[in-house]
Amino acid sequence: MRPAAYIVVAAVAGFIGGNVLQLPELVDKVSGKFADNKSEPADFWSTPAIEGFGKIHYVDTPAFKPGSVDGLSNKIVFQINRSEGDIRQPNLGLERVARVTNLYYAAGVPLDQLKFVVSINSDAVPAALSNDQFRKTYGVDNPNLKLISELKKAGVQVSICDQSVAFHNYQRDWIDPMVTHTISSGTTVATLQNSGYAFLML
Repeated sequence: MRPAAYIVVAAVAGFIGGNVLQLPELVDKVSGKFADNKSEPADFWSTPAIEGFGKIHYVDTPAFKPGSVDGLSNKIVFQINRSEGDIRQPNLGLERVARVTNLYYAAGVPLDQLKFVVSINSDAVPAALSNDQFRKTYGVDNPNLKLISELKKAGVQVSICDQSVAFHNYQRDWIDPMVTHTISSGTTVATLQNSGYAFLML
């Protein structure tokens, strides 16, 4: 390769590297822009069913509104298999379950008519650890337990895949007692789908 070509390659690599290093800063700026929108009224976001989690901006529109469809089963199984973002914050998949719950409730479906099941597996398993085990592993209290507790209060059943527990080399009793053990996430989802549950991957 000619010397001039080396210079071009180095320049391009430096440009790309510099921009990659700036990526977290750019993400923070964009996130901050959305978070600090001063034009939003105080009640723009709400958490009507799961207090403090899964905030929604509710708009009353007739299209595909669950509260206005007669005979709707309102049965959903959610599968969560990722651990995204800051481990010190609640799992984003669980936050999305809270958001869906809030949306259904705001749309006029009473909580006792919601048949929601969460199946946690794969990389999301740490979210279901007891506080002691989570603290031993990550050095902080488990931020998911309050959210799981609020989901259960609303009638949402949270379950764990014992295959994933084993693959992570966790003991079964390391999982918080609020969480229901299942033989696997795959069999849980398939069983519920065959029982008329809609499936959402979060």
